[in-house]
Amino acid sequence: MTDCETGKNVSVRTAILLIAAALVAACSGSDGAAGTVTQTATGEPTARVLLVGDVMTGRGLADLLASSPDDVFSGVRHLLTGADLAAANLESPLTVLPHTSSNENQLQADPATAATLAAAGFDVLSLPNNHTMDSGTAGLLDTMKAAGEAGLLTVGAGADETAAYEPLVVTSNGIDIGFLAFDTTGVGAAAGTEPGLARWDEDRAVAAVADLRELVDVVVVSVHGGTEYLPVTDPGMEAIAATLTAAGTDIVWGHGAHVVQPVAESGDAIVSASLGNFLFDQAGTDRTTGYMLEAIIDTGGVVAYRIGITEHPDGRVEFVEWVEPVDDAVWLHGSWWSLLRPVAPVASTVTELGEFRFGDVVASAAGDMTGDGNVDAVVSFRRPHRTTPLMEAHPDVQWADASGRSAHLGVYEPGTFDEIWVAGTVFLPIAGLEACDGTLALVHDSLDDPTLLAGSAWEWNGFGFDTGADISGAGTPACADIDGDGRTEPVILGRG
Repeated sequence: MTDCETGKNVSVRTAILLIAAALVAACSGSDGAAGTVTQTATGEPTARVLLVGDVMTGRGLADLLASSPDDVFSGVRHLLTGADLAAANLESPLTVLPHTSSNENQLQADPATAATLAAAGFDVLSLPNNHTMDSGTAGLLDTMKAAGEAGLLTVGAGADETAAYEPLVVTSNGIDIGFLAFDTTGVGAAAGTEPGLARWDEDRAVAAVADLRELVDVVVVSVHGGTEYLPVTDPGMEAIAATLTAAGTDIVWGHGAHVVQPVAESGDAIVSASLGNFLFDQAGTDRTTGYMLEAIIDTGGVVAYRIGITEHPDGRVEFVEWVEPVDDAVWLHGSWWSLLRPVAPVASTVTELGEFRFGDVVASAAGDMTGDGNVDAVVSFRRPHRTTPLMEAHPDVQWADASGRSAHLGVYEPGTFDEIWVAGTVFLPIAGLEACDGTLALVHDSLDDPTLLAGSAWEWNGFGFDTGADISGAGTPACADIDGDGRTEPVILGRG
């Protein structure tokens, strides 16, 4: 029996499943008695934190937010509320006070838009940026009051120096998450004896991260600044991020360039120099495109993350797509996530072989696909091609390999191989698979070339499988409990 440990303080759940016949090497055709599959999964709680870039609710967006507030975030509300904690950089003072800054861009917004942000699913607002103090100290206090009355938490500004630099600590699913926020632009009054924002100071920031690191499980630092409209990683923000991660920051949350810049991994940390505009009234495709950075965290830090692209050309934020991971990946919540830390996959071993009579076995696995508590046999195989009306309607498609065999996948009762479900034809042949809890991790090749082309994840729906998005390139299918719910998810390892 194999023990699986991921991260620190992981509780290990072990189950030994006995099946009448095992299939990993069933293509040998040998007879066998009982086989044993050993599975282990972790059960440590996790939480999902979703971060976006600049949000501005005034100026050219004021009328839309006043007339149709529910429409502005309707395309992304399910993603914001789906996370355990969602946060944005607020670039609008929420006040009716006049603009007093020398900055000509007047971004003040109706305090009522705080309720719109809360209804959209936001929980936390980072305040320090070059527009925080556009309506003076009274405008800042108005902003914090409006946010608080809407149930939003704020960080990075306050009634005095102590309050402005104080970290925000939020507990989600038993995980303590600490936020710090700094402005690097130098615009607007820093907090002192009077209200103001938290100004970037390297020594102070490093000390703050170190202190916070002792109190929480995950440290998130919001940093506003960098060269505006730079479409590549800003060197200055990159240097700041290196300082923060060296001090113990888990997620560097950068914004201020008003365009997206690459999200990068730095050891066991995630770094974004700029997530771009999530909601703004600036024109141009690059300025109406934003990133959502969502991370799965546990008490050991970041487990996995994904990047979503959003657009808002007409002031309504719409989700476009999830960015495909480059390296190891896990299928969760309808998309592929990048795995940040090494994964110990569920161990699956077979001691005996069974005989499969329906074709030539390519790959096989055993697991509870149907959710009835019993182990099922899942087999990828090829058999002599049989023409169907569907195939005749698509004569341009290659349906059979050079040996005249088509590709299939079936779910069977182990031992007897009584059919539970069989796919008529698989468009992308399945070269390898692992059976997770109600899902499959798969890798695909082509009919006459063993080169691996893609990975995928399939989920049992009671009548067959819902197929997830393919993920390009080679890899090894496996199963692991990434989100700590005690059930394993499809992972593709060895990519990149």
